[in-house]
Amino acid sequence: MANAGKKNEWASPLSPYRAANLHPHASFISSGTMTRILVNLLFKLWFKPLWRAVPPVSSVRARFLWADRMASLGRKKITPQYRDIGGVPVEWIGAEGAMQKGVVIYLHGGGFAVRAIYSDRRFCRDISLRSGLPVVLVPYRLAPEYPYPHGLNDCCRVYEGLIGEGVPAGSIVIVGHSAGASYALALLMRARQEGLPQPAAAIVLSAPTDMTAQSPSIVANARRDAMLGPNIWPWARKIYVGTMPLSHPEISPLFGDWSGLAPISFHVSDSEMLLDDSRRAVERARESGTQADLSIWKGLPHNFYFLDFLPESRQFREQMLGFIERALARTE
Repeated sequence: MANAGKKNEWASPLSPYRAANLHPHASFISSGTMTRILVNLLFKLWFKPLWRAVPPVSSVRARFLWADRMASLGRKKITPQYRDIGGVPVEWIGAEGAMQKGVVIYLHGGGFAVRAIYSDRRFCRDISLRSGLPVVLVPYRLAPEYPYPHGLNDCCRVYEGLIGEGVPAGSIVIVGHSAGASYALALLMRARQEGLPQPAAAIVLSAPTDMTAQSPSIVANARRDAMLGPNIWPWARKIYVGTMPLSHPEISPLFGDWSGLAPISFHVSDSEMLLDDSRRAVERARESGTQADLSIWKGLPHNFYFLDFLPESRQFREQMLGFIERALARTE
C-alpha cells in the first residue's frame, strides 16, 4: 500500500481495523447482549421481510416511517430551525453562535428514498449537545421522484453554500449514514474535482460504496444481516440509479479517485451485507494516500447508531465525538 509503514494517527492501535466493541470491562458487553439479541430479532421480523422481493417504494416508506414514529413515542420532540443554505432548505440544530468552533453536516440514510425524520433529529441533537457544534441536517430530495443526481446535488450545494457564507472548509465535518454515507463520499470527490477545499473530515456509517453488488459480504452475510436483503440492490438501482452506469463514481464511490480526500472514519457491523463495501473502500483510500480508519462492530443491525439504549451506540458516539474533536483541532 502507498502509505504502508507510515504512522496513521487516525487509525486505531488495533490497525488495520479497529475492534470497535472491545471494552476493558467485560460486564459492559455482556450487559447489552440480550438487548442486542432482541433488537436483531425485531429488525428481522419487521424490516427483513421487505426484501424477499423488490418492494414498491410506498411499502418501504410506510414500514420505515411507522418504526420511526413508534421509536419516538414518549421522547422529547426536537424542533429545528429552518434555513436556506446554497438554495437548499435545511434543518439547523444547535446554537448559531457555535459556528465559530465548527459545523457538522449530516446526510441521512434511507435507501435514497426514505427519511426517518424523528430519529434523524434526535441523532443530530445528540451530536450537537456532545460536541457543542451546530448540525446542519440536509433533507435532500428523495428518489424515485428525484433520482440521481438530485439528492447528491442538494448535499453538494449545502457544503458549497456554507463555504460561501464564510465557514472555513476546515471547520466542517460531514457525517453520513447509509445512502447519506455514499453521498458524503461522492461529495468529497466532487468537491476536489471542482476545486473546492476539503472539509476537516468525514464519518461514514454503513456506506454502500459499490452499487454493482460485488462485495463478498453481500452473499456471506445475506442471512445474518438483520435489516437488509439482497433485493435492496435491484430496488435502489430501479428507483435511484436509472440509466447511469453502476460503476460511475457518484453512484459507486468505490470506483472513484480517492486521492486528496479529507480523513475518513468508516463504521460498519460485521453482520451487515455492506461490511466489505467499507473494507474495500478503506483499502482504496489508503492505497491513494487518504487517511482512513475502520471500526467494525459486532453483531449489530444496520441502524444501530441511532438506538441510544444500546451500549454499543453510546460507545460509537463517544468515538465519533473524539474523531470530530481531533479533526477540527488539526485544522485550527
